[in-house]
Amino acid sequence: MFVRVLRQRFRLSQERLAERSGLSLRTIQRVEAGHRISYASLRALAEVFEVDVDKLERELYAMDKTTEDYKELPLWVRLVLGRGWVSSSRRELIFTEVILVVLGVLLVGVSIADRFWSLIDDPGRSALYSGLLMFMFAYLTSVCIRIGDRYAAWPLLGHTQPRKFFGNSEED
Repeated sequence: MFVRVLRQRFRLSQERLAERSGLSLRTIQRVEAGHRISYASLRALAEVFEVDVDKLERELYAMDKTTEDYKELPLWVRLVLGRGWVSSSRRELIFTEVILVVLGVLLVGVSIADRFWSLIDDPGRSALYSGLLMFMFAYLTSVCIRIGDRYAAWPLLGHTQPRKFFGNSEED
């Protein structure tokens, strides 16, 4: 995958890259598909892309390791935490959980206050139900966080995160 990105950045076709590196077209196709190649082939690619061969090797095989570890997570965990219903980092989920709990407390508080002081015409049921709904969503968010912790999924989900909702300052 990384070689494909570099090849496209240099605006080379697979055939042209094979020609410039002295490798076969099949070797270029194999490395782009994620298969391992010899160190000599890596050196030839590193010369074409003008990068350090050790850096190229780290990029190629570190990405595959993360992807393989991610694929080893149970399917339901991948659906819940990555590219499924939840697509946030651990920090963002904790922030969301806190917001939901605070909103739930406020809404239930309004409902209780309305029961005693009749602040609005509605008997407070909508505020109560909304508060309980916020608590339910906070609980589900908490479950997602615990699932990610249990399976040590947070480092593996980095490649599924298209963007951060609450800022880009800190990695989890």
